[in-house]
Amino acid sequence: MKQPSKNILWEWMLLEWKLERRNRTTFQGFLLYMFCIVLVAYQVFGSLSEPNTWTALFWIIMLFSSINAASRSFTNENQGKHLLIHQLIRPGTLILARMLYQMVLNMVLALQGLLLFAVFMGLPEGHWPSFVAVLIAGAAAQAALMTFIAAMAAKSGQGMGLSAILGLPLLVPSLMASAKGSVLAWDGHVWPALGHAGLLVGLCSLSLALGYVLFPYLWTD
Repeated sequence: MKQPSKNILWEWMLLEWKLERRNRTTFQGFLLYMFCIVLVAYQVFGSLSEPNTWTALFWIIMLFSSINAASRSFTNENQGKHLLIHQLIRPGTLILARMLYQMVLNMVLALQGLLLFAVFMGLPEGHWPSFVAVLIAGAAAQAALMTFIAAMAAKSGQGMGLSAILGLPLLVPSLMASAKGSVLAWDGHVWPALGHAGLLVGLCSLSLALGYVLFPYLWTD
């Protein structure tokens, strides 16, 4: 019998983490991917002190890192594994667990990207706490939406290709809010920047709600 969602959600997130640790090349590949992109950007642009250019480059890199990370969340499931998971967990709980796990993973990647930018590209002057709030909220919003898109793409049988095609246009609102909030933070406009962070939290919550409501229909199709 399936357990209640409240009892299994955290346990399933831990299971996702254990599987990630067992396949260490996946997480290390994400880190290497981020490092290589930042290094190439440094070779092209050098140090950046102008906030608008720095912000645009940073969030473009984060966009493709999010797509690359979240697109893999449903790619390794064959029919047998799908049937087994169907017996162990409710579909709404499954999508929430994977979305939340990918949100945490994307936050870690965002902080790593910020560290690499600080080392190679330098950092603009501004209000750090509000920028970090926008960074965390933007990373979470991108990961939540991309995980749900990856679920739809996997069900259609198209995998990562369809995830990228659907994800790019749908991520535009969160990308614009993240970039605008970051610029406001660098300019010292704290409350407007936090307002954009709140907007990103709302977009993230909307993705979680849609995933919880709609994924069971994909799961049983």
